[in-house]
Amino acid sequence: MIDAVVVAHGQAAVAGRAAASIRSAGGLVQSLTIVDTAGDPAVAALCDDATLDARLLPRPDNPGYGVAANAGVALGRAPLVLVANPDVWVHPGALETLATSIDDAPDVACVGPMLLNTDGSPQDSAFAFPGLGQAVFDLLPLPARLRGSRLNGRLWSNGPVRDVGYVLGAFMLMRRRALDLVGGFSSAYWMYAEEVDLCRRFWDDGWRVRYVPTAQVTHIRASTTADRDLEMLPELFRSRARWYRQHGPRPMASIAIGLMWLGLGVRARLPGPRREAYAAAQVALKPE
Repeated sequence: MIDAVVVAHGQAAVAGRAAASIRSAGGLVQSLTIVDTAGDPAVAALCDDATLDARLLPRPDNPGYGVAANAGVALGRAPLVLVANPDVWVHPGALETLATSIDDAPDVACVGPMLLNTDGSPQDSAFAFPGLGQAVFDLLPLPARLRGSRLNGRLWSNGPVRDVGYVLGAFMLMRRRALDLVGGFSSAYWMYAEEVDLCRRFWDDGWRVRYVPTAQVTHIRASTTADRDLEMLPELFRSRARWYRQHGPRPMASIAIGLMWLGLGVRARLPGPRREAYAAAQVALKPE
């Protein structure tokens, strides 16, 4: 049985579609909670739809994705927990496939599906943990072929079920016991990298994380933040720097953060509308 949690910041239309697709798994889903971090009446109205059988958890204080997810998870008791973005829809049989995969492996804490773009093409869905390569790749104007390669921590979307460093936080099915033992999502990450931190802690605690490409979920990338990408850029780099400090070996972490600092500084001095955002992101790399 699964307790499903959809964390929405407005976006009632896509959140409703996500909830309906999750409910299509039938009796496998024991409860469905929509955590609304925007105080949007349209999101609240979704819970009036009897076919969704969803409860609303208002968090208009917008405590961050991970804290909001933790609050929704705490309302349930099912052995499996699904945490999802609102901008997803589940393909038939995907939840059943993921649940079987995690049930069949007692030491697996988390499984993730193959994520698809709206045109059906695969997204990056499974990753190795960040290293120096990712710090360089994220800041250089490299071809998409290299940016989406294993050199940048991206693992091939197609292929067999396999263990990975982490799966994308847009759709994570987790074992409640494992989630409780590691303390849930960290409140230190307001946005971005919360799933990277959580999966690192799963591995450190002796659990495994698994990618299951036979389960498919469509995901509209960055739909929540697309209209605020410049505003959110400092938060992205703040979270990346925090992850390196918490989980990377000290020399590697210092070098990675230094590379990001240099790259952002260069970009902040180039002409264009993103200069101020890059400068703010550079400042955000400093320890808090």
